[in-house]
Amino acid sequence: MQVGLLIASCLTASLSPGPAALSTIETSLRYGQRRAFWHTLGLAVGETPHLFLSLFGTLWLARHIPHALTVIAVAGMAYFLYLGVGHLVRPRSSLPESAGLEGGAFGLFLRGAWVNFTNPKTIPWMLVIIQAAEVPTDRFAWSTTGVFLLCTLGSEVSVMSFYALVGDRLRVRLKDAATIRLADRLTGVLWTALGLLMAWRAWQLLEGSH
Repeated sequence: MQVGLLIASCLTASLSPGPAALSTIETSLRYGQRRAFWHTLGLAVGETPHLFLSLFGTLWLARHIPHALTVIAVAGMAYFLYLGVGHLVRPRSSLPESAGLEGGAFGLFLRGAWVNFTNPKTIPWMLVIIQAAEVPTDRFAWSTTGVFLLCTLGSEVSVMSFYALVGDRLRVRLKDAATIRLADRLTGVLWTALGLLMAWRAWQLLEGSH
C-alpha cells in the first residue's frame, strides 16, 4: 500500500469543491468556526459507511471477479479525467446557494452526516483511490483497515476544518467570479493528474493479467 499516494488522493478528493466543502464554508460563515466543528464531525460519520462498503466491496471483487478491478481502474481513470477536463474547460463563475438548516450542535451534526451520506460521488472516489494507492484487498487486515480509515477520515476532517477556519476570510472572495474560476481550474489540474495516474494503474493491471 502506498500510504503517501493514499493521503495525497484523499486530500485531493476532500479539497475538491463539492457538497461537503460548500456546506462547511456556508456553516462556518453562518454559525462560526466552533459550531462548524459539529458539522465536520457529521461529515466524517456520514462518510464512514461508504468507506467500509468501498473497501470490503473491493475485497469481494478481488476474490470472486478479479478482472473487475481492472474495470474499476479504467472507470476511475475516465471519471477523474472527466472531472479534470470539465473543471478546466467549463470553470464556474458562481457557486450554487446551499440550503440553510437552523439548529444547534445536533442539527449541524445531522446536516454534515446527511451531506456526505447522500453524496453519490463518495463510493466511486473511494474505489479509485483504493486502486490508485494499491490498498490491499485480497485479505482482511486490521492494520490495513485502520490506516485506510485514518487517512480517509483524517483527510476529510483536516480539510473541512481548514475550510471552516478560512470561511470568514473567503466571504467576499467566494463571490468573485474570477476567483471561483481560478479555483475550478486548479482543481481541474489535480483531477487530471490523478486521472493520468489511474491510466498508469489500469495499464499495470492489464499487463499483469497477461
